[in-house]
Amino acid sequence: MLICFSNDIECMHFNGGIIRWEPVATYNNNVTSINIIQTYSWAYPTIKCSTDVPTSTPGRSGENRNLNCMADCSTDGGYSSKKISTLTDCQSSSSSLGLMTSQRSVNINLTTGAHFYLSHVGAAWAPINDPAQDGLQWSITTLIDLRFQPDGILNTPPTASVVSPQYAIVNRTTTITIPVSDVNSGDDVRCRWSTYTVGYRRRRSYDEESKFNFYRSQAKENSFLEKKFSHNRQRRDKNDKDPCKDCTTKCKKDCLCTCSGCGGTVCYGAKCVTTKDVKECPVGTTTLETPGTTKSTSSYPIRQSIDECGGICYPNGLPTGTTLSGCTITFTGLVSGTWYVAAIQVRRYLLFTNKKINLIC
Repeated sequence: MLICFSNDIECMHFNGGIIRWEPVATYNNNVTSINIIQTYSWAYPTIKCSTDVPTSTPGRSGENRNLNCMADCSTDGGYSSKKISTLTDCQSSSSSLGLMTSQRSVNINLTTGAHFYLSHVGAAWAPINDPAQDGLQWSITTLIDLRFQPDGILNTPPTASVVSPQYAIVNRTTTITIPVSDVNSGDDVRCRWSTYTVGYRRRRSYDEESKFNFYRSQAKENSFLEKKFSHNRQRRDKNDKDPCKDCTTKCKKDCLCTCSGCGGTVCYGAKCVTTKDVKECPVGTTTLETPGTTKSTSSYPIRQSIDECGGICYPNGLPTGTTLSGCTITFTGLVSGTWYVAAIQVRRYLLFTNKKINLIC
């Protein structure tokens, strides 16, 4: 869970959200049907209250992403061939609060016994903490586990709900309690700080090491042979290297948003994204956001990294002295106009296993 709280009322367009899932049915053909529910919070009316949020807002047609497998993808039960979009539909909006909530539930069939980490990762985030840090990554991650318990039951993860952002008074201790629940009575539901778990490799076997040395020697030999030949290269036109060559006066399709022609337009993200009827990014203003660089989780061939919190893993993004007791956060904001953010996991502890969900708000 990532909870956003501030001593100010100014906010970026994305305020976080929740990804959770629930089992629907298990069939005799080794298939389990589940619902994956995404709930997100947005700045309103910066983001339009409509279907297909946020791409239905003018200038944001390029913000359609997918929920991607982060780790244990070899046992994703077929998810990689039928990925789910992160688009959602407006549920409610408040002009006085400047908030809008969107949600979408998608049914998907996966192989029974599948278990993998599903994630929504991004890097356009409000400046966090004091001094402010720009472009921090968010990572909303949930563990989908369709393995049966020893008692033959398929567990349902716990649920949590919290309004984001929350506002606090400067120099006053504030507590935020996260409401959590579980359909299975008697389960022990707890909260903890989200973490980044580094992936790991296995050692090469003797045969693998021999093959590695063979290919390395072959590569050296090929490199030696290539040096025997000279290559005549033609000098490239200097303008060929300029990505803004055709974007000095207008913000056309695929022009970088940093090009001079895109100044003062609704160009968002890295490049200008247009529709069939609109050939250029129109003139207008957008919320200034600085996309950061997302952390890689794909460099480990055996077990990939599990990133539950992106760039705001505890204690980063929080005032000094912030604590988490049970599912209650206690903090004191010392600087007016500052945004803070807390990444938290909600987990259910059982006698023989545990399930967890990750929310970002």
